Amino acid sequence: MPSPRFLDPSSIPLKRQSGGNIWATLVPIIQISIVIGLLAVVGLFFLPVIQTENSYKTELAGLESQISDREEEQARLNLEIKSMINDPVYVEHIARDQLNMGKPGETIVRFDDRYQPAPLNSQSTAALPDDGSN
Repeated sequence: MPSPRFLDPSSIPLKRQSGGNIWATLVPIIQISIVIGLLAVVGLFFLPVIQTENSYKTELAGLESQISDREEEQARLNLEIKSMINDPVYVEHIARDQLNMGKPGETIVRFDDRYQPAPLNSQSTAALPDDGSN
Protein backbone atom coordinates (compact mmCIF):
# COMPACT_ATOMS: atom_id res chain seq x y z
CA MET A 1 0.00 0.00 0.00
CA PRO A 2 1.48 3.37 -0.97
CA SER A 3 2.27 5.75 1.79
CA PRO A 4 0.57 9.16 2.03
CA ARG A 5 3.85 10.73 0.99
CA PHE A 6 3.39 9.20 -2.46
CA LEU A 7 1.15 12.10 -3.61
CA ASP A 8 3.12 14.72 -1.71
CA PRO A 9 4.84 17.01 -4.24
CA SER A 10 7.66 17.78 -1.82
CA SER A 11 8.79 14.15 -1.90
CA ILE A 12 9.63 14.35 -5.62
CA PRO A 13 13.18 15.53 -6.25
CA LEU A 14 12.56 17.13 -9.69
CA LYS A 15 13.34 20.83 -9.66
CA ARG A 16 13.37 23.57 -12.23
CA GLN A 17 16.63 25.10 -13.19
CA SER A 18 15.61 28.25 -11.38
CA GLY A 19 15.64 26.26 -8.18
CA GLY A 20 11.82 25.86 -7.77
CA ASN A 21 9.93 22.59 -7.37
CA ILE A 22 8.04 21.82 -10.62
CA TRP A 23 5.54 19.58 -8.79
CA ALA A 24 4.60 22.41 -6.49
CA THR A 25 3.42 24.26 -9.60
CA LEU A 26 1.91 21.37 -11.57
CA VAL A 27 -0.19 19.69 -8.84
CA PRO A 28 -2.50 22.67 -8.16
CA ILE A 29 -2.89 23.28 -11.89
CA ILE A 30 -3.83 19.64 -12.47
CA GLN A 31 -6.24 19.66 -9.51
CA ILE A 32 -7.97 22.76 -10.83
CA SER A 33 -8.12 21.22 -14.31
CA ILE A 34 -9.71 18.05 -12.91
CA VAL A 35 -12.31 20.03 -10.96
CA ILE A 36 -13.16 22.12 -14.04
CA GLY A 37 -13.40 18.97 -16.16
CA LEU A 38 -15.73 17.29 -13.65
CA LEU A 39 -17.92 20.38 -13.49
CA ALA A 40 -18.07 20.43 -17.29
CA VAL A 41 -19.10 16.76 -17.39
CA VAL A 42 -21.79 17.35 -14.77
CA GLY A 43 -22.96 20.43 -16.69
CA LEU A 44 -23.17 18.46 -19.91
CA PHE A 45 -25.08 15.74 -18.10
CA PHE A 46 -27.71 18.23 -16.87
CA LEU A 47 -27.86 20.41 -20.00
CA PRO A 48 -30.72 18.43 -21.64
CA VAL A 49 -32.68 18.58 -18.38
CA ILE A 50 -32.23 22.35 -18.19
CA GLN A 51 -33.27 22.78 -21.84
CA THR A 52 -36.36 20.63 -21.27
CA GLU A 53 -37.27 22.66 -18.20
CA ASN A 54 -36.92 25.91 -20.17
CA SER A 55 -39.16 24.57 -22.94
CA TYR A 56 -41.75 23.52 -20.35
CA LYS A 57 -41.65 26.99 -18.79
CA THR A 58 -42.20 28.57 -22.21
CA GLU A 59 -45.09 26.22 -22.93
CA LEU A 60 -46.57 26.93 -19.49
CA ALA A 61 -46.43 30.69 -20.12
CA GLY A 62 -48.20 30.21 -23.45
CA LEU A 63 -50.90 28.05 -21.87
CA GLU A 64 -51.43 30.55 -19.06
CA SER A 65 -51.85 33.27 -21.68
CA GLN A 66 -54.44 31.15 -23.49
CA ILE A 67 -56.25 30.52 -20.21
CA SER A 68 -56.45 34.24 -19.45
CA ASP A 69 -57.71 34.92 -23.00
CA ARG A 70 -60.40 32.25 -22.63
CA GLU A 71 -61.42 33.61 -19.22
CA GLU A 72 -61.83 37.09 -20.71
CA GLU A 73 -63.87 35.64 -23.55
CA GLN A 74 -66.01 33.70 -21.08
CA ALA A 75 -66.65 36.85 -19.03
CA ARG A 76 -67.62 38.74 -22.20
CA LEU A 77 -69.98 35.94 -23.28
CA ASN A 78 -71.56 35.76 -19.81
CA LEU A 79 -72.18 39.51 -19.93
CA GLU A 80 -73.70 39.15 -23.38
CA ILE A 81 -75.98 36.34 -22.14
CA LYS A 82 -77.13 38.47 -19.19
CA SER A 83 -77.77 41.39 -21.54
CA MET A 84 -79.82 39.18 -23.86
CA ILE A 85 -81.90 37.90 -20.95
CA ASN A 86 -82.48 41.22 -19.18
CA ASP A 87 -82.22 43.98 -21.82
CA PRO A 88 -84.79 44.04 -24.65
CA VAL A 89 -83.04 47.01 -26.28
CA TYR A 90 -79.86 44.92 -26.62
CA VAL A 91 -81.86 42.06 -28.16
CA GLU A 92 -83.38 44.49 -30.67
CA HIS A 93 -79.91 45.83 -31.45
CA ILE A 94 -78.58 42.30 -32.09
CA ALA A 95 -81.62 41.42 -34.22
CA ARG A 96 -81.20 44.52 -36.37
CA ASP A 97 -77.42 44.48 -36.77
CA GLN A 98 -76.51 40.81 -36.89
CA LEU A 99 -79.68 39.11 -38.09
CA ASN A 100 -80.79 41.84 -40.58
CA MET A 101 -84.22 41.98 -39.05
CA GLY A 102 -86.50 45.01 -38.90
CA LYS A 103 -89.91 46.05 -37.71
CA PRO A 104 -92.85 45.59 -40.08
CA GLY A 105 -92.92 48.39 -42.66
CA GLU A 106 -89.28 49.43 -42.19
CA THR A 107 -86.86 49.64 -45.08
CA ILE A 108 -83.39 48.34 -44.22
CA VAL A 109 -80.43 50.06 -45.89
CA ARG A 110 -77.02 48.42 -45.55
CA PHE A 111 -73.68 49.88 -46.52
CA ASP A 112 -70.69 47.84 -47.49
CA ASP A 113 -68.29 47.32 -44.56
CA ARG A 114 -65.48 48.65 -46.72
CA TYR A 115 -67.31 51.95 -47.22
CA GLN A 116 -65.28 54.87 -45.91
CA PRO A 117 -66.57 58.42 -46.14
CA ALA A 118 -64.33 60.79 -48.08
CA PRO A 119 -62.10 62.87 -45.81
CA LEU A 120 -62.97 66.55 -45.60
CA ASN A 121 -60.14 68.81 -46.61
CA SER A 122 -59.80 72.42 -47.72
CA GLN A 123 -60.29 71.58 -51.41
CA SER A 124 -63.51 69.65 -50.90
CA THR A 125 -65.02 72.29 -48.59
CA ALA A 126 -64.01 75.08 -50.99
CA ALA A 127 -65.95 73.38 -53.78
CA LEU A 128 -69.17 73.40 -51.76
CA PRO A 129 -71.53 76.31 -52.57
CA ASP A 130 -71.95 78.93 -49.89
CA ASP A 131 -75.56 79.08 -48.73
CA GLY A 132 -75.06 82.26 -46.69
CA SER A 133 -75.83 80.61 -43.36
CA ASN A 134 -72.50 81.72 -41.81
